[in-house]
Amino acid sequence: MSIFVSVAAYRDPELVPTVLDCLAKADRPDELRVVVNWQHLGDEDVSPLRADPRVTVLEFDARHSRGVCWARAEIQRSYVDSDWYLQVDSHTRFAPGWDTRLVAMAERTGAAKPILSCYPPAYDPNLEFVGAGEPTLIFLTGWTDDGLPRFGHFRIPGWREATTPIRARFVAAGFLFAAGTLVRDVPYDRHIYCQGEEINLATRAFTWGYDLFHPVEVLAWHYYVRPDRVRHWMDHGGPGDDHWYAWDRAGRRRVATLLRYPMVGGFGSGPVRSMAAYQEYAGIDFRTRTGTPDAMLGRVPGPTLSPPPPAR
Repeated sequence: MSIFVSVAAYRDPELVPTVLDCLAKADRPDELRVVVNWQHLGDEDVSPLRADPRVTVLEFDARHSRGVCWARAEIQRSYVDSDWYLQVDSHTRFAPGWDTRLVAMAERTGAAKPILSCYPPAYDPNLEFVGAGEPTLIFLTGWTDDGLPRFGHFRIPGWREATTPIRARFVAAGFLFAAGTLVRDVPYDRHIYCQGEEINLATRAFTWGYDLFHPVEVLAWHYYVRPDRVRHWMDHGGPGDDHWYAWDRAGRRRVATLLRYPMVGGFGSGPVRSMAAYQEYAGIDFRTRTGTPDAMLGRVPGPTLSPPPPAR
């Protein structure tokens, strides 16, 4: 049950507590390989991670960082074939037995290549951790000016009675658990800065034959607000093409183009299902920038009942 764990961290004091909690809460911690992309200015101590043979720290000068997708792509360069792949941010807390529980949940989906993903409930390191929260699903809330979908999330109705994960239309990049083959099939596109990351993942994974689900248990918590933390864009406001906004604008255009005019191969669509099949499944239309009432209301989509057509 080997699990490759990807943790991207930008000048984040929560990095060490996150990785230590990941290892401490796992039922089988010796079967984890944690790879961290540590972008820093020499202002953090990660010696507890360096001392652990299960953890690999990739060290980068924060001034040379190009954003979260670049960071995750660098981590995937260190990927060693594993049964499972977990991707989290560096400000995460974990439930006891998260590893065996995620594997069991993925197996209960019955899918050959499942993905479990969600926006976890919140925690605050400045407050006592009580482990509260409920599992959530992701729904469509609208569109950006350049045609990328916006997402929200709310509590899964009836989650306490649920015994298997529910089907998902979309994924969250900050908590994503998948069959390990995902890293080979759907490698991260380092040319995306931030916006568009999640819809790029969802469409490419789906067209590669992966099935999307939301977990019906709370297995992690995320530190969302972080009012006193340095963000990437705060450090990268240089002139012209060295400004974070220039990178983000280029990434958004790249994602929007791949959604509206899909190509198969490379960082485009996969060969198993078509982009049209994803849009029908998710209830959205990238060209008209619309969504069905079911997608907007967060209703659970139905399964793909027939063999998916090949992408063209």
